[in-house]
Amino acid sequence: MHDPDQLQIELENFPGEVRPMQAASVEAPFSSAEYLFEVKWDGLRCILFRDADGGVRLQDRGLSDLTADVPEVVAAAKRVPPGSVIDGELVATDSDGRPDYPRLRQRLAAGARMRDEIPTAYLAFDALYLEGRPLQRQPVVRRRARLAKAVEAGGHIFVPDHIDEDGVELFEACLERGLEGVVAKHRQSPYVPGQRSPFWLKVKAVKSDDFVVIGWIGERPFDGLVVGYHEDGRLLPCGTVGGGYDADATRVLQERLRELRTEQSPLEPPPIMVRPVNWVRPELVVSIRYSEWSPDGTLRFPIFNGLRPEVHPAEAVRHRPRVVITGHVRPGSAAYDLTRFPF
Repeated sequence: MHDPDQLQIELENFPGEVRPMQAASVEAPFSSAEYLFEVKWDGLRCILFRDADGGVRLQDRGLSDLTADVPEVVAAAKRVPPGSVIDGELVATDSDGRPDYPRLRQRLAAGARMRDEIPTAYLAFDALYLEGRPLQRQPVVRRRARLAKAVEAGGHIFVPDHIDEDGVELFEACLERGLEGVVAKHRQSPYVPGQRSPFWLKVKAVKSDDFVVIGWIGERPFDGLVVGYHEDGRLLPCGTVGGGYDADATRVLQERLRELRTEQSPLEPPPIMVRPVNWVRPELVVSIRYSEWSPDGTLRFPIFNGLRPEVHPAEAVRHRPRVVITGHVRPGSAAYDLTRFPF
């Protein structure tokens, strides 16, 4: 039987904001009985709050409130018990049912008025609180079990399953499906808000990362963005991104570049550039897809993937993956079903 006084204390400590736990990068997929493996969905990381009175609030990792933009998710969140804090991914999908990040950004820019044209779904994969009780110190395998039991999936909220041990097989299924990759979580992992933890490891089937815009080349609107990343206290350039911009992204980028323009290079020392660069204050973060890193520290075949207003510029760092063991794939396993989630 629950102690009502203890429950009241826990409710009073119920958080008003949470920065989600982040995963470190690994170089290759691996299999291990010490880990559970999930699909890495290409969406927007969000924390879902349902307070003791039943109110619902959705907050991205930059602590921006998205509640008014996704009423379909808010309505579906009535399936979450009051007094709960859930970690998950907000997604919009393409015509084949795969998460489509640019399409999600289009929806969020338009807000609730595009709920019918571009519906969203919330994929819940962790629980920090359930029914007023903190779960962060419990192992992830127990948190996931409690989440699946507590949340009735359906409509615009789902609790994707995971697989045990065989991460390589799930990674291969993600490659086939064209999904972003896999997250491996140590079965005994606690939840550490706001930290990039080695308890969680991500391996991407499609390379994409966040970079900070440091300038642009060309005339109006622009021929390409000059991007960089933070490492060891320095801001370093890593190339120019010339493709992937649709009309909406171009318009928003034009406005932001105009606001951030400066005569001073944000790089120290200022580099020698082949073409003239219009410098900007390094405050705008974008997602870039690319094939690989060149030996000279630049991106090969970079393509603009979307704006990342929820990401702080200091988080735009170069992830240097660890090397882990590889394995082998068994066709026809549960991994296939995990990559075709019905949202």
